[in-house]
Amino acid sequence: MLSSLMDVGFDLLEQGYKIGLDGLGQFARAIIEGIGIIGVGIIVFALVLKAITMPFDIYQRVKMRKQNLLMQQMKPELEKLQQQYANDKTMYQQKMTELYKKNGYNMLAACLPMIISLVILIVAFQGFRGYSQYANLSMYENMSVQYNAAILEHGVNGLDYHLQKEGAEADELTIVFEENKTWEEDGVRYTMYLEHTTEPELDGEGNAVVDGEGNTVMKPVSHRFMRVQSTDEQHFLYYVYSLETNSIRRQHQIALDKLYDSAEESYRTTLQDIQKQVNEDSSIPPAQKEQVIAERTASAAINYVAGIGAQAAAEWYRDGNDSGFLWVKNVWYPDVSYNHPIQSYSSLKSQLNTRVTLQSGEKVPLSSVLNETQYNNLTSALTEEKGEANGYFILIILSIGLMVLSQFISMRSSKETNKYQSVDGRGGRTQKVMLVMMPLIYAVFAFMYSAAFSIYMTMSSLISLLSTVIINLILGSIYKKKEHEQIVAQYERVLPWQKKQQEEAGKKGKNKNKRKK
Repeated sequence: MLSSLMDVGFDLLEQGYKIGLDGLGQFARAIIEGIGIIGVGIIVFALVLKAITMPFDIYQRVKMRKQNLLMQQMKPELEKLQQQYANDKTMYQQKMTELYKKNGYNMLAACLPMIISLVILIVAFQGFRGYSQYANLSMYENMSVQYNAAILEHGVNGLDYHLQKEGAEADELTIVFEENKTWEEDGVRYTMYLEHTTEPELDGEGNAVVDGEGNTVMKPVSHRFMRVQSTDEQHFLYYVYSLETNSIRRQHQIALDKLYDSAEESYRTTLQDIQKQVNEDSSIPPAQKEQVIAERTASAAINYVAGIGAQAAAEWYRDGNDSGFLWVKNVWYPDVSYNHPIQSYSSLKSQLNTRVTLQSGEKVPLSSVLNETQYNNLTSALTEEKGEANGYFILIILSIGLMVLSQFISMRSSKETNKYQSVDGRGGRTQKVMLVMMPLIYAVFAFMYSAAFSIYMTMSSLISLLSTVIINLILGSIYKKKEHEQIVAQYERVLPWQKKQQEEAGKKGKNKNKRKK
């Protein structure tokens, strides 16, 4: 049966495809890949960004502390304005603005550094997100390299001979075509052959010729090909390429007879089961049984060879190349239990850019280099990773908790400022709402984006929290004396009528002393 079957074409996976990275993505890549450990690289990336924005944070804290001093000085006047214009919010805002201007208080002074820091973080996040996609796809590209290498071990890599082109000089790889000529060199068997086919006949203008019935006229043609095989009977993979094209594109084939002899016993058992099932299936016409057996045999051969590559890809993935960190199996996916470190093809495609860049620089759709069938072949040995939990929500809970704590401390720092932003105290209530809303907004992003983003936000919030406490302690020691003097002045403040009485009493004392003299 096998001797009557034609050999089966087999496609290796595309290699060298990448998602393009902009300058910020390259910056993230340099840091993370330079460290070598993904999680540690992300932490260092967060530290670098914080180092960039730290001067703005310090400036903002200093300005806020100065603004709080001014706010404490204006506190009696603001309380008086709140009572006086309790029913006139517009007038209160006007009088409050006049009071701010008179005392040199600027509400936006502490906002500008915060805006600059926010812009830097947003831009950096875009670069980081781009690198996340790049790294995730690179993992599959590296798996493809292992996949191809394992399969090619069962084949041969020969020299690429070519026909002499008109006007070109002959070299050591130039050959003259002779049909069915075969020779061997260094364990490689080369065979030149003609492949007969048909193609539309064209007229002088390059259009297809049609007959009187409107059918396209086909003409027989022959193309010159080279077959490259190993002389080792255990090597079941060979390749062919056209001698008529400028660029050599190898088309791999499985020699079914050699595969039958060299494969494991499970493969031969599979073929026996196929033949038995088809012969016993009464729904298949007897005249078609041989064709059905051939088709299923070819499919079994492809699956067997693909399994060799998939096993190599799985071993590489599990050998410290799984993009895991701590309890998270794949940091490029969210830290959630309902997600998996190896996802379905539809999930992969939706989370990556739809176009990738080949080594030649050409941009093509992702599906053209890694379609669903190829992806399933590549990951077929990773069944465990397709079902296990990618994480346990720990990073999400931790980062949200740190963000709430950081927000709370910031709110406490600007409590006095927000208290008098409105006549009815809405400024303070607004900040409390933000204390709840900001973590909720981030939570949505944390569930949508990767665990790498959660690692970054956890470190960013932790650094912000620590820096806020440290900066406040330093500024507290610097401004402690000023604030003490201000508090003393506030409680020892002499009202105008009291000052007048003191002045009058002072004058009487002086006059009394003069009379005594």
